[in-house]
Amino acid sequence: MKKKYSSVRGFSILEVLITAGIIGLITGIIVLKYGAFNNLILLKNQAFQVALDLRETQTRALSAQGQTGTAFRDGYGIYFATAASDRYVLFVDTNDNNVYNSGEELETRMLDTRFMISGLCNNSSCGLTTMSIVFKRPNFDALINNGAISTGKVNVTPKNGATNVRTIVVNAAGQISVE
Repeated sequence: MKKKYSSVRGFSILEVLITAGIIGLITGIIVLKYGAFNNLILLKNQAFQVALDLRETQTRALSAQGQTGTAFRDGYGIYFATAASDRYVLFVDTNDNNVYNSGEELETRMLDTRFMISGLCNNSSCGLTTMSIVFKRPNFDALINNGAISTGKVNVTPKNGATNVRTIVVNAAGQISVE
């Protein structure tokens, strides 16, 4: 009697378990890295939204939008306060003092609930509690805290304690950038 040998072989259970383990490990790493990557993208988007609102404010000032027929030279600005770290105020500088005063609000913009304004800085140090950035016609120039600061920085960070920071930088020449 002849023995018949099968030429078709399957996988052993050990090979299947090792392959499943490797696939699971790679999938886990990708999911964890995707979450961190996603948070960085969301933080970057939030910083660019604040920068875009600054640019919109600058454009309002240059386009001579006014509250009344004769108020076309009013300055427009944004006010940041660390005490209200989840929002900032767009305002019209109706009394021409180049800083925010109560009653000058156009609207309040809220940050995404996952982020906050964690710091306001001048040229060399942080620790400011408030910052008004005003743009006036006909110049692109920015008056930061009534011209007392030549470069203002607004730090945006996640509320979850992550160390990631995006900084919106405005200089006296009116240049706005995100670092």
